[in-house]
Amino acid sequence: MTGVRPLAWLVAAMVGVAGSAHAQMLDVLRTHGEVAVSPAAPLVRDASCAVTDETRPIELEDAILMAVCANPRARQAWADARAQAAALGQADAAFLPTLNTTAGVERDTLATTYGTSVFNAQPIEQTQNSSSRYAILNLSWVLFDFGKRGAAQRQARALLSAENAAQDEVLQTVFFDATRTFYGLRDAQASLAAARRTEVIAQESLAEAGAKHAAGAGTLADELQARTSYRRALLDRVDAEGAERDATGALAVALGLNANAPLRIASPAVDANVGGEPGLFDTGINQLIAEAEARRPSLLAARARLNAARANVDAMRAQGRPTISLVGSFTQNNPSYQRQPQEIPVTSSRGSTLGIQVTIPLFEGFALGYRIEQAQAQADSQEAAMHDAELQVSLEVWRGYNGVQTDADNLANSRDLLDDAQQALDVARGRYKEGVGTFTELLNVQMVLADAQRQRVSALSKWRAARLALARSLGKLGVWRPEP
Repeated sequence: MTGVRPLAWLVAAMVGVAGSAHAQMLDVLRTHGEVAVSPAAPLVRDASCAVTDETRPIELEDAILMAVCANPRARQAWADARAQAAALGQADAAFLPTLNTTAGVERDTLATTYGTSVFNAQPIEQTQNSSSRYAILNLSWVLFDFGKRGAAQRQARALLSAENAAQDEVLQTVFFDATRTFYGLRDAQASLAAARRTEVIAQESLAEAGAKHAAGAGTLADELQARTSYRRALLDRVDAEGAERDATGALAVALGLNANAPLRIASPAVDANVGGEPGLFDTGINQLIAEAEARRPSLLAARARLNAARANVDAMRAQGRPTISLVGSFTQNNPSYQRQPQEIPVTSSRGSTLGIQVTIPLFEGFALGYRIEQAQAQADSQEAAMHDAELQVSLEVWRGYNGVQTDADNLANSRDLLDDAQQALDVARGRYKEGVGTFTELLNVQMVLADAQRQRVSALSKWRAARLALARSLGKLGVWRPEP
């Protein structure tokens, strides 16, 4: 029966190793709950990364979801957060005891030769075989370390908070890029549509000038001016088509597709004339900056890194303090010898120890002092980085706030400008047909209309960009309803 025990110990050790790995997969220390369940979860929440229906145009919400789900930066940030969650689990595990076992089977052979010179006798050889089956179980449990493990745990938890905030910042950036490129394509399509309308108007003016010249009611100079205007409109339309293709490729890449992937986005329902976000300007700039400082992921990450750096200072200082541990061991040995018959064989032996161990660091070449100094300097660096991040966020909020105000006012002005230019063109064309107005007047009004169309597209683009920039600076992208 005693010969079976070491084998049982070996089996128990193997089961213990397998059980330990299984415990890690089961997340006994509950660190998996500190991280999002997927790369896109902090932003999309209840939405799923399902494949978009290719039979319908891509809406803005579809573009954002596709970008967030496919972007490799989001997966990288999520992996970094999970790695730090595992580091937190290691810091938590330092408070638990450690057990390890050693088991083995040995067989030793000792051959001895006795020489003699009596009567030319041959040497005498004697062989002794021995075998041993043993198992050792060791226990170590740190009871007190005067703050070393606690500081490491605080550092790991702060770094996990920083990684989670960094993941949120990456998702905000992906959201911003996807929305910006989506609106960039929509602006390019609007510019192309305006260029085509200008081309049609120029072509109609050329036809009118040519007909008048052929009838003798107009001059060749008018026809040549009309032809020049038409050629310029052709150039603008070709440039707009190239810009539209570039914008399509940029959006495709933002969505995680190849640049040459065909895309079809939804057209805006209306040409909105909005003066700003409801209630936005009723909120003071100081309140907006305070809100950004409270929720901006980049600031949250900077503060968490500062807390981690300060905890690291405490951990370095604790390395010079004593450590009190509970230690113990249990040894089982089953030797077997081929001895002389009259000797009593040893069949088994066992021993155990249990005690308190105190470890006091005495001297390590002044390295500890330099480690503490390094950790303190790193904490000072993180504090400066956090203050710089606060200043940059306040500047972004200030610029975004004023940008939305300015661009919202220009949005209404551009609408009025376009309406006035269209009416002026209708009047000029009527006057030219009746022979009252000159072609130079018609050409000038036509150029004013083309410029008004470009101003309208630009005003819409700047207004959308300003809203996005302000929402990003506040750390609340996705809260406002996107503009159609």
